[in-house]
Amino acid sequence: MHPSRPLSRGSLALCLAMAFGILVGLTPALAADSAVTITNFAFAPAETIVAVGDKVVFKNGDDTIHSVFADDGSFHSPALDTGDEFTVTFAKVGTFAYHCGLHPFMQGKIMVK
Repeated sequence: MHPSRPLSRGSLALCLAMAFGILVGLTPALAADSAVTITNFAFAPAETIVAVGDKVVFKNGDDTIHSVFADDGSFHSPALDTGDEFTVTFAKVGTFAYHCGLHPFMQGKIMVK
């Protein structure tokens, strides 16, 4: 973009939407290997985007035991105490919803592209 040329309406709208999403935490994570932290009885980020073959590391940052269970049964962790980690490698494209086996209201989603 040239500094003296204003943004088009579409470009401006996209920039504002992305900035708003980042500020309020609505933008899913996008990285080769990703981390999901369990904190305050929630998965953060709640949605993560990875590529086939990437790993997602779940780390329990709470003082309470948690677990990670795929809704479709494709993966599950043992009980994770404070500081424990569980890693999943995603071998195929798809969307994988998951939850805490001990606290089912805790939910997240991995989208494999």
